[in-house]
Amino acid sequence: MDEVQTSVDKFRKDISKLDIVKYIVSEEGVKSFIVHKLLELLNSKMLTYLRKLDSNSICIFNEYFEEEITNEKNKICSYYNFSGAERKSIDLACLFTFSDMRRLQGGVKYNVSIYDELFDSSFDEKGIELITQILQERTEELDECSIVISHRKESIKAVTGEVVYIVKENGISRRVDYIEI
Repeated sequence: MDEVQTSVDKFRKDISKLDIVKYIVSEEGVKSFIVHKLLELLNSKMLTYLRKLDSNSICIFNEYFEEEITNEKNKICSYYNFSGAERKSIDLACLFTFSDMRRLQGGVKYNVSIYDELFDSSFDEKGIELITQILQERTEELDECSIVISHRKESIKAVTGEVVYIVKENGISRRVDYIEI
């Protein structure tokens, strides 16, 4: 009887430990605790970038990374209720925010960012100017090099650094000297 009782007590201790481990690795456990600690910073940065992009929306993430987007009337809306430029602003705010969080929390810093066709859709001149300001700030504050690939000739107005002009002829891309017209 003593052996059986000892065995039962051991199993109960093991089950108790496993219940603790189960909670820790569950959605409500450590993951949620850590995310909750970072949430205020994440949402603050997100709001900062949305304001810099002159967005009329606010996007807030909860501890499960479920977003809640509100419009200028403080009404919760679907992402798809916004125009292309408004969605692009939310996308870029997320991109810059998560890049900052990776740098701050992960100790990982990349000093080169490549944006393909960033200026080629959705944004008007004001939007392009706002994005350019953010990229310039990131260059100055974070020592980050931004490479923007564009097919729109009017995007050249937003350039603050070197222009690399590439043309494709007969299926072959090559660099050519850029000549202002």
